[in-house]
Amino acid sequence: MSEIRWIPGSENLFLAAHMDGSLVVYDKEKEDALFTVEEEAVRENGETNGANGAVNFSTQIQVKKSVHSKNQKTNPVAVWKLSNQRINAFAISPDNRHLAVVSEDGSLRIIDYLKEE
Repeated sequence: MSEIRWIPGSENLFLAAHMDGSLVVYDKEKEDALFTVEEEAVRENGETNGANGAVNFSTQIQVKKSVHSKNQKTNPVAVWKLSNQRINAFAISPDNRHLAVVSEDGSLRIIDYLKEE
């Protein structure tokens, strides 16, 4: 794990950034369970842009468990895979809707938490 923070305005939810490029939302009131990717939850958002010889930064997010998932009885609440690089830092917007995420590859992504994109 590279960083962990409570989600402002929530007494139960916290967000953990992992070395494998994943962001995971947990609820301190829920039991932990063995996590398996939910087939209906896996989707990819974003697109890859680039030109000949240019660095290709992907804005792709793999939603492995959605905040809107029907299975919210156990942790994790949500799992998002942003890249294969370490997440160095993240910040939550004052309205608790957006995340700013900086990865080891130098990219900065703004993610809408509720839309998961």
